[in-house]
Amino acid sequence: MFKSVVRNFLSNRKVVLFAINNTCNCKCEMCSIWKDKNKKMVKLEDAKKALIKLRKNNFGFLQITGGEPLLNPDVFDIIVCAKKLGFSVFLVTNGTLINEDIASKLSGVGVDNVSISFHHHDREVFEKISNHKKILDKVQNAIKCLNKEKISVETMFTLSQFNKNDIEKTVSFINNLGARVSFCIPTVVKDTSYCLGGHAAYFTDDELKDAILEIIRLKKNGYNIVNNSIFLEDVLNFLNKEPRYYCLGGYKIFYLDWNLNFYPCMFKGNPVNIEDVNFDFNNGKCNKCLLQCFREPSHFFHSKPLVIKFFFNNLRDYIKFV
Repeated sequence: MFKSVVRNFLSNRKVVLFAINNTCNCKCEMCSIWKDKNKKMVKLEDAKKALIKLRKNNFGFLQITGGEPLLNPDVFDIIVCAKKLGFSVFLVTNGTLINEDIASKLSGVGVDNVSISFHHHDREVFEKISNHKKILDKVQNAIKCLNKEKISVETMFTLSQFNKNDIEKTVSFINNLGARVSFCIPTVVKDTSYCLGGHAAYFTDDELKDAILEIIRLKKNGYNIVNNSIFLEDVLNFLNKEPRYYCLGGYKIFYLDWNLNFYPCMFKGNPVNIEDVNFDFNNGKCNKCLLQCFREPSHFFHSKPLVIKFFFNNLRDYIKFV
C-alpha cells in the first residue's frame, strides 16, 4: 500500500476528494450535509466515467467521502474501478456500518486506508456530537474489525467546542484501541455543497492556537498522531498571519460532489460539471482557510523529502500497532 501511495506522490499526481453521496446516518454538530433534503447518490457508471477522465489528467489519489459513503450501494464497485485505474484509494467514514463482513469486503477491494471519525472518548459526549446512539461501541468495533483485516486505519478527530478540552484523553483512548489520530481543523464552509460549520466549529484564534499547541506537545511526547509537524506549526503561522506554505487547492487538490460538480476545493464555489472540466489550472497560492484535508496534502507537494519521511513513519507505526 505505502509503495503505491509514495509512487503516486513522487509522480506528482493530483488529489480528488469525491463525495459519492450526501446521505448520512449521523447528524454531527460540525456538519450540515445531512440537512440537505435533496438526497443524491453517485451511480457506478457515472463514477467510472468521472474517474477515467480524472486518471487521464494525472489524478492518482482518491479520497471517497460523503455523507456516509458506505450508504452508497455502489461504493465497493467504485473502489474496485478506482484501483484498476491505478488510484490510491482512501475511504472516510463514520465507522458505524463497519462490521466483520464490511471490513472483509474493504480488504477484498484493496482500499489503501480507512479514516474513521472519532470525536470523543466519553460515550455521552460522542453521542451528543454525532447525534447517533451507541456510536462509541460501533466505532470501537469498526477499528477492531479493520485491524483484524490488516487494513491501515486511522481516526479523524475534528476539533470542536465539545472536545477541545479533552484532547489528550481522547488521543490516549484511541491509541490504546490500536489506531492513529489525525486532527481536522474546525472550518466553516458555506460556498460549496460540502457544508461545514455550526456553533461547535467556531473558534477564536487563541482557542485554536491552544489546541494546536496541545497537539504538538502530545506528538512530541510520543502519541501516535498522523498530522505532520510542519503542518501543525504552519497552522500557528497562519493564525499569526505569517503562513510559510500556501494551499494547493484548485491546483493539485480538488473536490467532486454527488452532483458530479467539480470544485477547486471544498471551500471555494464556482463549480463546473465534471464533463465540462478542461483541467487547465493555474497555481493560485491560496491562503484563505485552514481546511486540513487540502492544506496538509499541499505540504507533501511542496516537499518530496517530507513524503518519504511521513510514509516511513506511518509504515513503522502501522507495523507497531498491528
